[in-house]
Amino acid sequence: MGVRCKIFLLILLQIFTRTTSATPVTSCDSCHHEATCLESRQRGDSLESRTFSCACRDGFVGDGLTCYDKKLCDNSSCCPRGYQWSPDFGCVDVDECSQQSSPCPAHQICSNRPGSYACLLFPSNSRSGLYSQSVRFNCGNTICPSGIDCIQTDGSTRCADPCEHYTVFKDDWRSTNNTVLSVIHSDRDIDWQGWYRMFLGQRDAQIPETCIAENRCGTHGPMWITEPHPVVLDEIFNRTVCNAGNGSCCTFRPHVIHVKLCHGNYYVYKLAKPTAEGLAYCT
Repeated sequence: MGVRCKIFLLILLQIFTRTTSATPVTSCDSCHHEATCLESRQRGDSLESRTFSCACRDGFVGDGLTCYDKKLCDNSSCCPRGYQWSPDFGCVDVDECSQQSSPCPAHQICSNRPGSYACLLFPSNSRSGLYSQSVRFNCGNTICPSGIDCIQTDGSTRCADPCEHYTVFKDDWRSTNNTVLSVIHSDRDIDWQGWYRMFLGQRDAQIPETCIAENRCGTHGPMWITEPHPVVLDEIFNRTVCNAGNGSCCTFRPHVIHVKLCHGNYYVYKLAKPTAEGLAYCT
């Protein structure tokens, strides 16, 4: 048996016997210091591409972006408020909205968030508003099922779940608390492809639902969504993006992105280029 074959089998063994999951990333820099960066090569039509993923080492559990020591965290001592300890996955979100008694008033809908929850009021106080912006995608001659997009995977394009095929987006400068403008970032320069899951530090993050003051998030024009995040699983929704600037919450022409709530209580986004320079998505 060749050396390459042995290495390949070893990697497979690590993946299938590990109790934690491997998270796809754009580079190994995103991996936790107690995680292993796994590299695989895929050959497309003309070029060979490399893909990376993070997986916690033996004795640690987590998603590879955050790893917890099993011996030190055998209870919830390692978990912040709103999270509970899982022997297999580390600190996992507490779903307050699944409790028998909702923490929200009767006229509002409970939306679980990482480490917390939100009480949302929809137009006309009606649940019918939940599905009013659900979208479907074409993939060649096929219409993808609800909640599925036409995504390029393994060198081909097919209907696939964006909750399973996304790129980790991890820029601390996007934080709404960031007021430093030593470098002005612009998402106009990024070639947006596919779906993205956002992080701040080692935690899931999401695009703000309220206007953010200009000159924050490492940019002149912070971008935010004008409607609440969806609370329905297995559906993809449109959301309108605006940006702050020149004393207004929506200076340049708005654009539309797609959002999906995934099992595991995190969001993935199909992002698009902003309509002007000097604008960037906030988290």
